[in-house]
Amino acid sequence: MTPLRSRLPVFAAVSAALVVGLTACSGGGTDGYGPAPAPADTAAATPQVGTILSANSTAQLGTVVVDGQGFTLYRFDKDSAKPPTSNCADDCAQKWPPVLATPGTPLTVEGVAQEAVGTINRSDGTIQLTLNGWPVYRYSGDPQPGATAGQGVGGGEWAAVTPEGSKAAANS
Repeated sequence: MTPLRSRLPVFAAVSAALVVGLTACSGGGTDGYGPAPAPADTAAATPQVGTILSANSTAQLGTVVVDGQGFTLYRFDKDSAKPPTSNCADDCAQKWPPVLATPGTPLTVEGVAQEAVGTINRSDGTIQLTLNGWPVYRYSGDPQPGATAGQGVGGGEWAAVTPEGSKAAANS
């Protein structure tokens, strides 16, 4: 049997290599947003500190709701506001990450009526924000804050959401 003392340098070398390897594999970004969420990463739509919903004026769609990072939020026609129900799960939720609420985390609203904001329990156990009953989502195809690439996707089933929970429409 080899004495413990002679195994310590080997153990230290293996441990150091493991730490370096894990560090090299880490994402580097700390904002929780990427071009598209990783599979099973529905938390990608949750801002890091608290949850912020605010009204933002756009040239194309008028006033829409954005999250704390400035990304446009959307609603889905196949969902329901009465009763509030999300019908976007699995692959759909990968492309359209639900905006999640974290219990005990502050919610800040600007330009959105506080009483219009609610939550629903999703089938995966997470809690999703709603506006006037409509579940809200981010679009993984929006390349940067303020983009509205999700507007009209799915034959018009997806639309940016207004502060009242309505579908935003293109300005004429």
